[in-house]
Amino acid sequence: MSALNAAILLDAWERGLPQGLPERALTLLSAWSAAPAESWQGKSIGERDASLLRLREEVFGPWIEATASCPGCGATLQLAFDVGALRATAPAELPLRLVIDGYEVVYRLPTSLDLVEAVHAGQTDGRHALLSRCLASVRLDGAPMGELEMPASVVDAVVEGMRRADPQADVRVAVQCLECAHSASIGFDILSFLWTEIEDWARRVVLEVHALASAYGWGESEILAMSARRRRLYAQVVGG
Repeated sequence: MSALNAAILLDAWERGLPQGLPERALTLLSAWSAAPAESWQGKSIGERDASLLRLREEVFGPWIEATASCPGCGATLQLAFDVGALRATAPAELPLRLVIDGYEVVYRLPTSLDLVEAVHAGQTDGRHALLSRCLASVRLDGAPMGELEMPASVVDAVVEGMRRADPQADVRVAVQCLECAHSASIGFDILSFLWTEIEDWARRVVLEVHALASAYGWGESEILAMSARRRRLYAQVVGG
């Protein structure tokens, strides 16, 4: 499936610089699959993130090292785990219909397009922006209702139904702080983590290209066509 090489990934990074995170996901997945970004817009967030995990494993390997702040004392936590630990098993298809407290709510899972549109709309309440796009119908005792009229308990139940139906969209990692012994489950966002990794990689590659082009007169395409190992070795020779 992958169409990625150093030149394509560097181009995807450059195109993603002015974009928001939801759009960057589409840009990366389009580059990875050689399919139009539009073909990824209708995927659920969990489907998107599952593909980003595969992309990450292909580009940087299966091992992840990250940091987080302890919810108890604020200390920096060092995390290390395999990509496989982040993969969630989707349940058997769940009905996206909720009946609770006289309300009947029919909904769908949020997609990448929903996230992009919510960001562009500039709405401060991200949960409500997504919810309003994903609700097909809301009824109370059979009478149509607006989504704004749903009580918080019904909204929470719908959000929980979405989470259960698309568990890859809400991945959590168990941690324990060595400083205060606080145990917690913290969210891990593969999109923001992967983008940070790609930014660091891209800046290193640009410096390598500059060094090798200056030293040997090679063009960017020639340098990027090298394996990462060979490119680094040449850069080390140039750097002394």
